Amino acid sequence: MAIITAFSMMGVFFLIGLYVAGALGVLSLVMMQAFSDAPLWNILGNKAWESNTNFILVAVPLFLLMGELMLRSGMGERMYGALSRWLVFLPGGLLHTNIASCAVFAACSGSSVATSATISRVSLPSFRQRGYSERLVIGSLAAGGTLGILIPPSIGLIIYGVLVEESIGRLYMAGFFPGFLLAFVMILMMVFTSIVAPRTAPMDEEVKRLYRGWFNGLGIRRYSEEQLNVLRQEQATEAGLTDLAERKAYRRGRSTLNYLEATSEWLRMIGEAFVGLVAIIPVIIIIAVVLGTIYLGIATPTEAAAFGVSGALIVAAANELYKRVLGTYSSWGQAFRAVYLMLLDAIISTVRTSSMIMLIVMAAFTLSFAFARLGISQDISEWITGLNLNALQFVIILVFFYLLLGTFMESFAMLVTTIPILTPALVNVGVDLVWFGIIMVILVEAALISPPEGINLYILHGVRQDVDAQMAEQTAAAQAALQESTITDVYIGVLPFMGCMAMVIALLFAFPDIALWAPCLIYDDPSRDFLQHINVERDAAGFWEQVQYCSSEFRPRAYE
Repeated sequence: MAIITAFSMMGVFFLIGLYVAGALGVLSLVMMQAFSDAPLWNILGNKAWESNTNFILVAVPLFLLMGELMLRSGMGERMYGALSRWLVFLPGGLLHTNIASCAVFAACSGSSVATSATISRVSLPSFRQRGYSERLVIGSLAAGGTLGILIPPSIGLIIYGVLVEESIGRLYMAGFFPGFLLAFVMILMMVFTSIVAPRTAPMDEEVKRLYRGWFNGLGIRRYSEEQLNVLRQEQATEAGLTDLAERKAYRRGRSTLNYLEATSEWLRMIGEAFVGLVAIIPVIIIIAVVLGTIYLGIATPTEAAAFGVSGALIVAAANELYKRVLGTYSSWGQAFRAVYLMLLDAIISTVRTSSMIMLIVMAAFTLSFAFARLGISQDISEWITGLNLNALQFVIILVFFYLLLGTFMESFAMLVTTIPILTPALVNVGVDLVWFGIIMVILVEAALISPPEGINLYILHGVRQDVDAQMAEQTAAAQAALQESTITDVYIGVLPFMGCMAMVIALLFAFPDIALWAPCLIYDDPSRDFLQHINVERDAAGFWEQVQYCSSEFRPRAYE
């Protein structure tokens, strides 16, 4: 009776649009009042206090503040420009810069929303001028933004680790390589798309000219007979040559000259690309300090986040004071005032976001306690165990369940609502909680871009309309784009990238080593046995049998 009542009320609360924290909090209060004799207000006070005094959760507002400071310091623009000089040579051009910039910015902020908003505002005007496919551009920005909750420092992994009582350091180590693997798969998909359909991502004219001159000089390009005749006549007229042998020699000389000119231009552009990397040295240092101190065991995630905030504040303040040197501000007082206002805006934005997150976490902890006190979590776990599913079958069912759930539930709500309920069942069937955490976060990423509830879709659509409105004052083409832009383009644009996420999930099923080898190498944790079982059995048994065997042997340390 309690189970039916709980899930019926939860469904009603979400259908009527009640806020997530309100829905979970009211549900926990009603369930404790109706089905338990425990003193309600004492329990509510204790659980609210315990959830909000968890030391590791202090990292959430700190990482958010670090991202806000980086966002307001102008680092996103400089980072995008530096990376574009390296990736513009690939088929697809600036599309790859979207993914790469999102991946790097994600390693600074840990926030999907901040990543999407920052990179999209920087990049969209450039794409408008180059004629890229609207859907592919928007899809790459929306999907790239989701990397912010997988690539450490990830706020999503912090929340997951707190909910399942797993080490944040192990989760960060496990999420690093799958995050960049997902970015790499997205880039490969865009390379393939731009080769098959060049009109979707036209190559930059300067790069195209360099490729043409270089290949011509190598003799790779073959002229048609008509082109050769025209070339012979033009060259003969220009050089005053009449002998065919002389004309051929002249043509070879011009080809060599084109090759040398193109090579010189290549070297110049590569030199500019190296110089551009200087602009992102502060970002690289901050990432190295934050992740390095966590991975080496020098600092906890909370302490590393404090280091990151200090570094981001120094970079942001230095940027504003540098504007004073260049003459943007007329006095030092105005420069320091700009730093103060920037810091104030960043703090206000951080307080709003972190308050929402902490309120949801508090409600989720209270609901989890209520379900455990009433025996609901144990009943669900026993029911799932009675289905005689192995770990692989159970996780596959959960993958499809979360993909469906993500279409009508906000991603963060999906995480905090279901994980406390499913954790006992995951432990009973022998699922590695570190490995499943990476799968879960990728599913949350998919929910962020799943129509019609994906928040990144609406962020990108809003930013696109703002950019079009600003450009519409200057060009008629932008006015037409503003009138034609619809949310449907965003929905369609993200579909190929959801396929990339599905591919990475499949790779994690086939090769759990992708997520587990790093924490096994750095930490002395039970995942080491899980990994060894996989390696031993891989040659002797099929994949399905080996995963079932590994799952039956492995039990996470937190639940021993």
